[in-house]
Amino acid sequence: MFSSTKAAYAYIVARTKVMKSKLLKAEDFRKLLNMDFDEIMRFLEETEYKKEIDEIAYKYTGPKLLDYALFTNLAKTYRKIYSVSFGNPKILIGQYLRRWDVWNLINILRGKNANLPNEVVEDTLVPAGELSSEYLKSLLTKDINEIIKEFEGTIYHEALSKLGSTSLSFIEDQLWKSYYKALISIKAEDIETKVFLNFVKMEIDLRNVKTLLRLKAEGDTAEDIIARIVPGGYELTEDESRKLATTSFDEMLRALEGFWFWKVSSVDDLARTEIEFDRIWIEAIAKRASNYPLSILPVLQYIILKKVEVDDLRILGWGKWHKLPNEELEKQMVII
Repeated sequence: MFSSTKAAYAYIVARTKVMKSKLLKAEDFRKLLNMDFDEIMRFLEETEYKKEIDEIAYKYTGPKLLDYALFTNLAKTYRKIYSVSFGNPKILIGQYLRRWDVWNLINILRGKNANLPNEVVEDTLVPAGELSSEYLKSLLTKDINEIIKEFEGTIYHEALSKLGSTSLSFIEDQLWKSYYKALISIKAEDIETKVFLNFVKMEIDLRNVKTLLRLKAEGDTAEDIIARIVPGGYELTEDESRKLATTSFDEMLRALEGFWFWKVSSVDDLARTEIEFDRIWIEAIAKRASNYPLSILPVLQYIILKKVEVDDLRILGWGKWHKLPNEELEKQMVII
């Protein structure tokens, strides 16, 4: 007989498999690459995005309509995954989806910093974490000091309390650190939770290697790079990252050979290299999900793939709107 935990995983994995079957395929993206913007929108009207496109078409047109539809659908999809879950899977999914609280907080802070109208910032929000849409909208009406006070007693307060005394990009890094620190502090009391934690640690590896490559290429000091490293990696530990931050760019590349994620063909174009890392990550998740079919991994795999689909559609939409060539768009996309 299944335990209640196994039953919970079996149920949410089955629900997720149905949702995953509705994702756009590689051949769909090949077709979309050969369409203009209006044709892409008509194509999406025949997909899961129809409702979101229709409900806001009176207000927006062009890429703004596309963005709104994609972000709204993404939030709805993630909330659905959480709402149909129960038991341990629900707890882990809820913790993981708090990444969208960080996303939303960062977008609100950037909007405040740039003096953007509240409605412009509101359109970028994805209320898929703990913070509701209504609460996020209420933050838009507050000033920075009120926002800092609002998060007293939360994992984000320490980072937010530095607002005004350091750069916004540094605070953004600290918010992500707070998020990951909370995730890896979850106790691995069973194999399912251990699998989840390994997934998170591998994700930290990727975030850190991207940080190392980008900041080293930009000539940042070792101290600046180390300050932005997220502790808790799977293979690329904090100590290892510290060592790499003190080496030259070429020495760092040689030292990275042998890590699970180091399958990139070149680092000549760092933006393209980061996309390669994303593809490597997706392949690693797929392999692990097949090894642990009754775990959180197939659900996390879908969560990642859904975000990749939204990102690719945004790249396509904005690129076509601005008449960018197909080869340039394809370089920016993660087509699986």
